[in-house]
Amino acid sequence: MAPIGPVSGNRPYPHGLHVRLAAEAAESAEVDVDWASWLRRWEAQQAYYLPDREERFHVMIGLLREVVGSTPSVLDLGSGPGSLARRVVDSLPGARVFAIDADPLLLELGRQAVGDRGGSIRWVEADLRQDSWVELARTWGPVDAALSTTALHWLSPREQAGFFARLAGLIRPGGVFVNGDHLSFDQDQQRIGAAARALQEEEAGRDAAAHPAETWDEWWQAVESEPGLAALAAERRSRWGGHPDYHSPGQALAMQATLRQAGFTEEGTIWQHYENRVVVAIR
Repeated sequence: MAPIGPVSGNRPYPHGLHVRLAAEAAESAEVDVDWASWLRRWEAQQAYYLPDREERFHVMIGLLREVVGSTPSVLDLGSGPGSLARRVVDSLPGARVFAIDADPLLLELGRQAVGDRGGSIRWVEADLRQDSWVELARTWGPVDAALSTTALHWLSPREQAGFFARLAGLIRPGGVFVNGDHLSFDQDQQRIGAAARALQEEEAGRDAAAHPAETWDEWWQAVESEPGLAALAAERRSRWGGHPDYHSPGQALAMQATLRQAGFTEEGTIWQHYENRVVVAIR
């Protein structure tokens, strides 16, 4: 089973709503939320599906440093609670990261448990399916890089094509886009892909048995039962309950072709473990 990334919503997120929701939740429950504990559980849940997650993060951040230097301005697309954003600023103290997501609960978890790291992280609510995030990002000026991890599989191939075209206009020439996700083998590699998936599932089963953790569904069920998160959980449900999530891994070669069509000058897979890949594109 592939890891599940942050979900993009459909409704606008008024300025300051996260503050009101958190205040309402705390007041109604009359308990403090242990944000650090929830973040640890999130990290363990994600690692349950991606045992080599830290290696993938290491490759992505190392590539960021090699291409655009140690003080980059970065978009973290589909950031969730900031798993990648915090690793970027912890590894590259001069970096500035705009963590963009549409999930009010995961964003609040990031704000509370990760914080702004001394002003290095800015938490931004926006839907990657809509144009509003692009207009917002333009106010920050050209960025050096955009990163995403286990998130863009929520976009259909058609949505990705438009998304990459808009993204290319935000990254400065010579900048970089790095995407870590599950991307399948090409259509003429079906036997290779089937063998890789079988080996990946076998390995994942061994890792899960050795390091048991909550599943994606179990983590969200626990969130729903946490009184202090009631308001945020309700807001999340009200935004996209039942909306059509595409949730397809896509194909690596097709994504690289789409990136070239969008205006990137070089594309390739820099790291791979079965279907878990890091795809890079130079602007």
